[in-house]
Amino acid sequence: MDLEEWEQRHREAFYEIKENLPYLDGMFVAYNSNIDAIKHLTASDVCHLLELFEDNALQERTAVYPREIGEPLDFLARLVLSMREGKAAEVPTYTADIHAWLKENLGFDYARMGGQAGIITNLLARLGLNKVVAYVPWLSEEQAEYFAKSKNLLHPKIEGRKLVLKHPTEAFRPDIESKVNWILEYSKGLPVDCAGEKFTVPRDNRLIISSRPKWLRLDMARELYEQLDSIGPLDGAILSGYQMIKEEYEDGSTYKDYVKNSVKVIEKLRALNPEFRIHVELTSIQNRLIRRTILEDIVAGHVHSLGLDTVEVANALNVLGYEELSYAVIQKGENGIIALYQGAIRLLHDLSLERVHVHCLGFYICVLAKGHPLTLKEHRDALLFSSTLAATQALQGKVLGLEDIEASLKVPVSEKGLEDLDNFRLYCVGRKLCTPEEFEYGYVYGSDHDAVIIPSKVVSQPKATVGIGDAISAGAFTGMLALIKRNMVGKAGASGRKEEVSTPSSASGP
Repeated sequence: MDLEEWEQRHREAFYEIKENLPYLDGMFVAYNSNIDAIKHLTASDVCHLLELFEDNALQERTAVYPREIGEPLDFLARLVLSMREGKAAEVPTYTADIHAWLKENLGFDYARMGGQAGIITNLLARLGLNKVVAYVPWLSEEQAEYFAKSKNLLHPKIEGRKLVLKHPTEAFRPDIESKVNWILEYSKGLPVDCAGEKFTVPRDNRLIISSRPKWLRLDMARELYEQLDSIGPLDGAILSGYQMIKEEYEDGSTYKDYVKNSVKVIEKLRALNPEFRIHVELTSIQNRLIRRTILEDIVAGHVHSLGLDTVEVANALNVLGYEELSYAVIQKGENGIIALYQGAIRLLHDLSLERVHVHCLGFYICVLAKGHPLTLKEHRDALLFSSTLAATQALQGKVLGLEDIEASLKVPVSEKGLEDLDNFRLYCVGRKLCTPEEFEYGYVYGSDHDAVIIPSKVVSQPKATVGIGDAISAGAFTGMLALIKRNMVGKAGASGRKEEVSTPSSASGP
């Protein structure tokens, strides 16, 4: 694969998507939004934390691999595990004591909008979409202030038994507290001397301590649900936050109640528009029952698109019964990209999806069901747009507008990503999934699927890592919808002129 050619394709794709975003009527985004307390860990921070606990106690707790943060020792054990592997992790805490302990013993650098839905909402609003409707069940007054001050950003509210759309600062619930997550970011090369073991952090990443207060409910008020069909016109939805569903609640309800209600909302959204498409953005889910339930009962057969990273692919495969393939994905190695591709195919078919978008450091894979509505070049343009969008998020920590993204076209395409894809070429060409020329374009044709594979832009020293995956998935999905809508408008115009316009499901051109 030629580096300069992929740079040029990034440029062309950015302007192609930028030109077509105005075709979209709007997007719906739900559910999870919170306030992120950000701390960039230094060597002295880590030393200070390690000094607070006995080596033996920390070593024992690390071996246990805590699945939730019940006390400070759980937190430090998961931090050490995350730093040792350089892998992102999100671990829940159900007590406010951890928040208080971290404030006292560590402190944070600054606070900002957090949660996948919150980050994606602000991102889409700043891209200038005609309308972005956000829904956060626990929208507090303080939380509302972190939403972009933009006229195209709206939140549903019931006034006089009627649903109205207002900016979040005019739609918050005055009776609810704020949800605060801690983001502990660490840098590649950070030295750690822990319980007799010394290591250096291999990669920039972060540990998220996710606050799950008892009052938290991933739900929609009945009055709002009953009038949800009045929020249109909209073209699609990006849904996230399902990891907050618990097995049991203090009032006697269970995860089954919230899964049932979640599916009802999806069905209501799909009824807005025959071409309405829904994307679910996955994240780290510690509870295996909830992870499997989300995949099998919310995603499968109900939504069109799934976005996830390498670790999330492995976790999804594991609960769906593909333990060996899951292990191959998480272990990476020279066959890691092959396992990742095969895993994405399994998710596509087992969950009855239209697309599965996997974002990795240096490259993206998007596996598509046969009969998908765009050419492979159009799908590729959407991915390339999201690559530049993610570079902006990494470079600046947030995206303020399309001009920011244009400036990030200067961020180089990852040479490591190109190398990974060049190694993958042998597998694809050898199994006649594509010709060498088709692979150069990023196109793969399976017997029961198609795929687009691109090298991505990577910022060598990101200002922040939180939100990069959200920018990738939201950018690609929104770009795809913009091109679908453009083609629909083109077909409608051609039909009026009694001409035919066809959009093939694959393409071999550049």
